[in-house]
Amino acid sequence: MPTIDQYKEQEAPPTPLFLFDCALSSGVTERWSTHAVTVGGNAYGARLLQHNLFTLQASSNEGLDAAQKITVTLANADSHFSQIERETGFKGAQVTIQFLFYDVAAGAAASEARMIFRGIGNPPEEITESALRLTFTNRLNLQRIILPEVRIERRCPWLFPSSAAQRQEALSGGNKGKYAALHRCGYSPDQSGGVGNLSGPAPFTSCDFPRASCVARGMFDIDQASHVTRRFGGVEFVPSQIQVRSFGEAGTHLSSLIDNQARYNDFVPLVYGTAWYNPPIVFARNDGNLTRMEVLLGMGEIDGVVKVVVNGVEIPQGQTGVNMTATGWFNVVSGGAVTGAFNLDFTDGFGIPLGDPYGSMAFLSVVVPNQISNGQSLPKIDVLLKGLKLEQFDANGASLVL
Repeated sequence: MPTIDQYKEQEAPPTPLFLFDCALSSGVTERWSTHAVTVGGNAYGARLLQHNLFTLQASSNEGLDAAQKITVTLANADSHFSQIERETGFKGAQVTIQFLFYDVAAGAAASEARMIFRGIGNPPEEITESALRLTFTNRLNLQRIILPEVRIERRCPWLFPSSAAQRQEALSGGNKGKYAALHRCGYSPDQSGGVGNLSGPAPFTSCDFPRASCVARGMFDIDQASHVTRRFGGVEFVPSQIQVRSFGEAGTHLSSLIDNQARYNDFVPLVYGTAWYNPPIVFARNDGNLTRMEVLLGMGEIDGVVKVVVNGVEIPQGQTGVNMTATGWFNVVSGGAVTGAFNLDFTDGFGIPLGDPYGSMAFLSVVVPNQISNGQSLPKIDVLLKGLKLEQFDANGASLVL
């Protein structure tokens, strides 16, 4: 039998195949490939739609001659993998990937199988009606925590306190202060100085994290005691189309729909120091003369925004009482504190905000005229940002107040 190295020198070698053996935490082993084949007595289903195994790096960031992370898309029209994710989950699954040449006509392996990757499974990045996208991290990769840790999603990503002790931690942060995992939610109606609504005489003990549940618990805007909360961390609001009239236009037309650049499941930026970067645009709507956008700056409380450039044109910061229609303007709506804020560019007929408060996230309102962005497509936005405010310590190791 010729070897893999010998077949690589041929002009028309047999079909190259990758064989995936995925051992789930339940003990069941799933086997996939791009073709339905049997190798070594094991049957591999034709489930593999797409992968990035051919982009093997010569040297990864850790100095390893191996692929740091493998991304695969699996056929899921029958919800086979959705059921596995619900019952067992792919997180922690151990995958082994082998490469060989296969003679499809003869139905047999044409070369030996060579192992090229061993890794650990992560939760699915995307599940659709027809496919499921997974990533596997190299077992030799020492990084076990994914940063940034928060993704853009419709539901609130913050942990909800379920006991009195957890609600006390959500209020004060405990030993970790504002860095405590439960502090971002902050639900604590039964604690002295706490916030949130009760469920009858007792506090809520669970949350399913959509916007409606956050409103019911009093953590979306204001609770029953009139405490300002605004802790919701989901990105749900997208403005509807409206009738608009451009300058010099006799009639009206519907405002343009602009694709959302900040796709769900993308990471919320995490910025340290002062740097230029391209933050994700959550949504944009053109009113005929101006394009109004919300831009997600990043996780946590930032130090400030220095400059904003839209399509190569620097935009000044907004000034109250000044007509800035010709130049456009930007305003930092929320600096990333646990208590967020609403963008008052989008309100209903009674002046009530329609958008999301972006609790524990910093976001920007950017408004530009048609001369800079015509509203038919998303502009390119560059921001010079002073990143996260970090905890500082004195010579004795005591924490300094920011």
